This record gives sequence, structure tokens and C-alpha cells, in this order.
Amino acid sequence: MLQSWYAYAGLTALILAYIVGNGVYGQQLSLPLKKQCADVCVYAQGRMRLLAVRVLRQGPIPQHVGFIMDGNRRYAKKSHMETPSRGHLAGFTKLTKVLEWCNDLGIKHVSVFAFAINNFNRSTEEVGALMGIARDKLRDLAENSELVNKYGVRIRVVGFRDLLPADVRESIEYAEEKTRGNLGMTLNVCCPYSATDEISTAIRRLVEDVENGLLSAADITESALEKRLQIPGPDLDILVRTSGQIRFSNFMLWQSAKMAYIQFVDAYWPEFSFYHMARILVSWQLASRDIERRKLAGRVHNSLASSEQLRNSESSSDTCCGDRI
Repeated sequence: MLQSWYAYAGLTALILAYIVGNGVYGQQLSLPLKKQCADVCVYAQGRMRLLAVRVLRQGPIPQHVGFIMDGNRRYAKKSHMETPSRGHLAGFTKLTKVLEWCNDLGIKHVSVFAFAINNFNRSTEEVGALMGIARDKLRDLAENSELVNKYGVRIRVVGFRDLLPADVRESIEYAEEKTRGNLGMTLNVCCPYSATDEISTAIRRLVEDVENGLLSAADITESALEKRLQIPGPDLDILVRTSGQIRFSNFMLWQSAKMAYIQFVDAYWPEFSFYHMARILVSWQLASRDIERRKLAGRVHNSLASSEQLRNSESSSDTCCGDRI
């Protein structure tokens, strides 16, 4: 069945290439015919994307994908936009498209790095513009987006909210409350966020629970810490960073360490395309069996290590009691 899908995809690709070729290079065509050809190109590209989605869904699908949406300011400069905020607006537009792709592909959890804690060090004008975009677009996404109204996407905002202006916090609360009961894809908007703050906050919660008698010191495990992280959901399967920069920028460090498939894309976030997305997904599908095998081996190793630690603890306790007797 999968082979027939590939054959169909190949034939459609040839037809699309012919149409695009006529649209781009058919200079001898009259203007109305050129417009018709351009419209057909747009239609054909949409059909090609749907076909690609159907082919990709024949294989394993990641359950959790993270995006470091980098390059908005450089895109604005490259495109000769008046202010960096225009680049950030283009970045939000791209986010809505990427969320549509993820929803079509059947991805259940998406986490996006919207604003880092250290981004408050940028100019007052840029921070103000970003806060305005966050305030308006979160509310707009919750009220008017087809993803929310038709497909039931749930919006969650994670991070150090106390740093945000009151009007932004109000929009966050509105978006979360309006989508709380939705059962579709979960969107984790990280704003303002840093992985080190997430991990240190989880550790403080563990300590508080031990001090309050809700948890014993022996119950402090990897799993216990993960339950107190800000970004819930299944393990991170894929982490994508755009703009060509090869660094994590303090995003989802704990989650990335658990065999996440890391992909760095040499394109600014507003330039990120379905082609990039499909290429990453195919690459992950080819590697998924090996990733799962390594994860299983890691879980077995951790389980054996925990059992050995428990036996050593019990042995020490027996010895201690014997000495007191």
C-alpha cells in the first residue's frame, strides 16, 4: 500500500513541476493566463501537501515536537521591514501555518519558544511590541482560530508569568480558560521561559514537598522531578531550531536530553516551509526504531540502578539497626 502512495506522489510531483515551470518560466503567456497558471500552482501545491501528509501518516508520527522559532528579527532586516516587530508578526503567521501542518499530521503536543526570560534585556521598544503581539494574538488565537474552533486545540502558557504585564496575563488566562476543555492538539507556549528556571523550580517544589511531609527523600526520583516540570505531556520526540544557529538557547534542556531528535534548519522562522517539516519528519521516521530501542535500554538500566540503590539502602538500614541492638 505504501509503495502505491509513493508512486502516486511521484506522478503528482511531476505534474506539479510542469505547472510550476509554466507559471514561472512561461513568459510568452498572456497576463490573464499567467494569473490562471499561478492560481493553479497554489491549488496544486495545496493538493501536494495533502498528499504528502497522507503518505507521511503511513509511518510513525511523533507525539511531541518543540520549535525554537529563531530568526524573526534577521528576517525583518533581510526583507527590509521597517521594524523588528514586523518580523515577529511574520513569525506568528508562520506559527499558525506550522500548527495546521502538525494538526494535519496527527501530532498531539507542540511546544514553542515564544519569549525567553533574558529577552527582557532587549530594547524597551522591542519588548513592548512583543508583549503587545502576545496579548493580542493569544486572544485572537483562542477566539477566531479554526484550529481552536474546529479542531479543538488547547492552549497552555508556561513560564515565569509574574514577569509579564497584567494585560498579557489576562490574555493568557482568557486563552487557557476558553480552551481548557478542548481535546485536540495541545499547544504549549513558553513565555517567558528558560529551561534552567524550569528545572530549578521543579527542584524547589520537590524540596517543599519533602519538608511538608508530602514526599519522602527516598521518593525523589527522575519521575518525581518530571511531574513538577512546567512542560507536561509525553517525551519530546523532535526539537527543531531555525535560523541556522546550532544551540539550544536554554529551551527544554531536560526534555531534549531524553533522546529527542534534534534538527537545526538553515532558514529563518518565517521562511520555515512544509518541505522542511516533511524532510525532518521523514528523517525522524527512519531513525525512530533505533531511538525507541535506545530509550528502552535506558529505562531498563535506570530500573536496575534504582533496584540496586533500594537494596543498598535496605542493607544499610539493617546494619544500622543491628549496631544499635
